[in-house]
Amino acid sequence: MSQELHLVTRERPAGDGFRDALREATGADAAAEPEVDGDFGDPNGYVNVSGPRLWLELEPPGHVEAADLDGGYAGDLPDPDDEQCLWLTVARVPAGSPAGSAGIARRALEFLAARYDGVAAEPAP
Repeated sequence: MSQELHLVTRERPAGDGFRDALREATGADAAAEPEVDGDFGDPNGYVNVSGPRLWLELEPPGHVEAADLDGGYAGDLPDPDDEQCLWLTVARVPAGSPAGSAGIARRALEFLAARYDGVAAEPAP
């Protein structure tokens, strides 16, 4: 069964921040980091991340109204920006992903959450 993880931030995560988070989560140096296919900076795009021990599918950060996220998570969300919006990034770990993919995804999202004033969480059922 696939697993979904969300990153909700006050600031929009940048593509280089995403690559740094992957490097941190996998322990890889720049030469061995996972392959990223897609543009993390395109909110209408799609990103596929793969490596020897990793397979993730991401919807890059999109600007969403904070009210639309109320009640969807078990913890507190960051304060919304001046437009009452937050940035939502969705990471999916497909059912056929190598073992450990979900842990890597979680660590990468937690790294981004700390850097961009946010939280990494599983959506409420």
